[in-house]
Amino acid sequence: MKLISNQINPHFNLWDALCAVSKIGGWSKPDFAAELETKNYRLTNTARSALGIIIDVLKLDKDKRIAIPAFICGVVATPFLERGYQIEWIDVDENGLIDPKDFEGKASQVGLVVVPHIFGQPAPLKAISDIAQKHDIFVVEDGAHFLNTEIKDCDAKILSFGREKVISCVSGGALLWPETSRYAAEFKKYELPSTSMMWQIQHALQPLIFALGKYWWQLGGKIIPAIALKIKLLPLAVTKAEKQGREDIKIKAMGNIQKRILKRQWRLWDRRTRQAQGIAQTWKQILPVDTNVSIPQNAFRVILKFKSTQDRTNFIKQYLVSRRWHTRDWDGVPISPQGVKLKAFGYEPGQCRGAEKFAQTYLTLPTNIYCQTKDIKRLEKHA
Repeated sequence: MKLISNQINPHFNLWDALCAVSKIGGWSKPDFAAELETKNYRLTNTARSALGIIIDVLKLDKDKRIAIPAFICGVVATPFLERGYQIEWIDVDENGLIDPKDFEGKASQVGLVVVPHIFGQPAPLKAISDIAQKHDIFVVEDGAHFLNTEIKDCDAKILSFGREKVISCVSGGALLWPETSRYAAEFKKYELPSTSMMWQIQHALQPLIFALGKYWWQLGGKIIPAIALKIKLLPLAVTKAEKQGREDIKIKAMGNIQKRILKRQWRLWDRRTRQAQGIAQTWKQILPVDTNVSIPQNAFRVILKFKSTQDRTNFIKQYLVSRRWHTRDWDGVPISPQGVKLKAFGYEPGQCRGAEKFAQTYLTLPTNIYCQTKDIKRLEKHA
């Protein structure tokens, strides 16, 4: 029985995985100026590398903090922590998005703010930008969950092409900046070492390792990634050091293998977005009418919000009873993934109550290529 997951290899079926492996032997060095609609970009080995470039170029005073919403993946903070900056954790609203009011109250001690569009929901970027301008704060838009190439109401934009992002080449990122940026010349000349061939091959093989295991996951298929991890062939999305708040992946350029994979995945983007939108509507049809459900424009996920943790637990027991559904990523923690040492990130429990409540009362349902209409219809009898 196949595994359906938000995070475990959601963008690569077996054919996609074989195509990714085929890119190992290619020679092309793709350019992405057309896709990104600008020449002002750098492609990096990870999205957090793009954040590292930004802070290296800006060289903010260490007495200025970095503002990050408290519902976030911890690796967004590690480039700043590694360089000696403190994080100013900003609370979120009922949708898990950065709260402009909380940001405004803390803005006087902030030098840079990261604004993500959580699960594809549009963040209040304009409101954050207006506040930032009053305090000379550098605004970074995080397009990991909502990919577009517009650079508006921000000083720089980062994109992520990681495992479960809108488009994936397993690991990769991009830094974009406006033509008028006073840092444009420094962004362009920032030296990016080449990524090793072994690193590129490991990440190109990752989709195949999981694709071979996912269809027979509960029948022993999980042993395939387990063995690959044991022999250090399978790379980790978040390392043990990063869970401790330390940078563990050096800033490097995106490898040509990953560029070739990304080029193909980008061509599939429109079609797969339409598929995701269709799957999202199927979810909506089987959910109880009183369910608090939100579907972002790009249908990155279907987002459910519950009044309490118990209500969420009851829903999971009623609908997602099969072990084939792996939906509880970021489960219960404001700074993910599970195992992050909050103290190392300068976060104290209770510091951002909105983020903690959201983390304990939300659930996202998959819309990726592994989740098909027939899979959801099997759950309809519980509706």
